[in-house]
Amino acid sequence: METGKIKKRGQFKILLLFILVGIVGNTLANPTTVEIRDSLLNLPLFKNEDLLKIELKTDLAALINDIAEKRSYHQSELKILNAKGELDQFSLKVKTRGNFRRRKQNCNFPPLRFKIPVKDAKETEFEGQSKLKYVSHCQSFIDGYEQHTIEEYLIYKMYNLVSAHSYRVRLAQVSFIDTNASDTLTRFGFFLEDKDDVATRNGKQIMNFKNIKQYEIMRNNMVMLSLFQLMIGNADWDVGRLHNIDVMSVSEHSIPVAVPFDFDWSAIINHSYFTLSPKISPNAKYKRLYKGMKWSSEELQKAFANFKELKPLFLKVLNQCEYLNQPNRIKMIGYIEEFYRLINSKKDVKDVIEKKAPKIPRK
Repeated sequence: METGKIKKRGQFKILLLFILVGIVGNTLANPTTVEIRDSLLNLPLFKNEDLLKIELKTDLAALINDIAEKRSYHQSELKILNAKGELDQFSLKVKTRGNFRRRKQNCNFPPLRFKIPVKDAKETEFEGQSKLKYVSHCQSFIDGYEQHTIEEYLIYKMYNLVSAHSYRVRLAQVSFIDTNASDTLTRFGFFLEDKDDVATRNGKQIMNFKNIKQYEIMRNNMVMLSLFQLMIGNADWDVGRLHNIDVMSVSEHSIPVAVPFDFDWSAIINHSYFTLSPKISPNAKYKRLYKGMKWSSEELQKAFANFKELKPLFLKVLNQCEYLNQPNRIKMIGYIEEFYRLINSKKDVKDVIEKKAPKIPRK
């Protein structure tokens, strides 16, 4: 009897040791605490929904023409109109970024990256932020581009409803003041949450997995993502190449999730700067091209049910944005309605989604 008790105590200690090792291992792999995640969720820039009105004073010509491969940060002054109607002000650095939209033939006003001094930004809308991407209006003197920027902002807002593994955004109206010419250009744009913050508030970290397959991603996440891209008519993404996709996970041994970004080549927007890429089918120019796997019928039906529940919320996002003009609103709603007619038709589901989708390999 005593020998049996000693044996059981020994087994219990071994089991306890495994549990403790597992807890420590998870803590090391994922050091994010609830407090850190809550603090990110409560930072004002992405918690607030109001239009952010700011002034950016800089040598504007030098900034937007600095588009070579090696670029510099430009000293700038930022003023923010706060909730009290007062101006908060601090110095920061800004430089151009991007690939396609950084080229002059595509955009005369490139996207920007803001480098923010954390101490100086305290108690302002930028509190807790240190680096931010800003999506610009692209073309300063061609009608429609500013509206397209608002449309892309709204796509991010819609995907926020699909998954917490998504980029939060904040719409802004920026007055760019040129220190040399005394000219001011005021346009809509939006700020994009830093990717490390997206990962951290979800208890994960960015993974640079190469050649990862869609079927190796968390299944529900991947099914919903591929159908959302179909809904907005976006073919400009690829999981294996990490093209307009971030992959994040608790650790390299955990099942990852995928987070999409850069929706400007979506048919729902219909940008006039679209150029065919050799990596995109010639038939895909602003057409619905399904790029997901051949998910099971059960997985598709579950996802379709989720999308049907989300539909009124998607429409609410579009209808409540006062900065989107009516023709563009009607266009976006109409395009989404087409998607819902598609998933309600067995024939269309078979023709558009199932027929050409690659099969998931058997293990």
